[in-house]
Amino acid sequence: MSDSDSTLSPEPQRTIKIIFISDYLCAFCYIGNKSLKDAIAGCRDLDVRFDVEFRPFTLLCQSSVPEVPKVKGEKVPNRWDYLVRKFGKEQAESKWKVVEELAQKAGLPLSEDGIVARSTLAHRLSVKAYKVGGQAMQGRLNDILFDAVFANCQDVSDVDFLADAAEKVGMMNKTQATAFLQDTDCKNCVNQMIEAARASGVNGVPSIIIDGKWALNGVQSTECYLQVRKTHSF
Repeated sequence: MSDSDSTLSPEPQRTIKIIFISDYLCAFCYIGNKSLKDAIAGCRDLDVRFDVEFRPFTLLCQSSVPEVPKVKGEKVPNRWDYLVRKFGKEQAESKWKVVEELAQKAGLPLSEDGIVARSTLAHRLSVKAYKVGGQAMQGRLNDILFDAVFANCQDVSDVDFLADAAEKVGMMNKTQATAFLQDTDCKNCVNQMIEAARASGVNGVPSIIIDGKWALNGVQSTECYLQVRKTHSF
């Protein structure tokens, strides 16, 4: 028997699929993204591979913020004003205080100023990123988009900003990204994913499905993810 014959092949690494349903306008998704990343970093000692796929959801209905091209200089809804209109000042303050506390605990910058705009274009770019470069590219794009929206008050529907983000992660150059965003590529896929999420009972985000077996709803702490791992031995 040769040395090569006597060498045992390593066991294939197990893959844990995580589906993270989210919206770029959701502060809890911004925080939840960081918590999930921290939890995965805490599992480096495990002989498993995590495949994280972000899938789209839209919190805004068409009537509340129409998806139409904006004229340069046109006023768009402010995040804080939108929350006050939706919940009333007292409830908006209470909700935002919770968000601020969670963001601070996660070590994330957060601004109450910001732009409320439909996130469909960003979702199309995210789906394309996963198709082109898997979780690594999609993850880098998500970090750019979430940080831009909640720390830097960026408009998530702005084509120029999104095209820059696509170029930064190496998905395509800015000219190609602009053409992609102005076309309808991945639009049907995004709509189908959103419809599938709603049909499965998702009515709020983040919604996290782990290995097709365990579902977590709402922003979760890093400790919660690690507890799920210990409980289910993966």
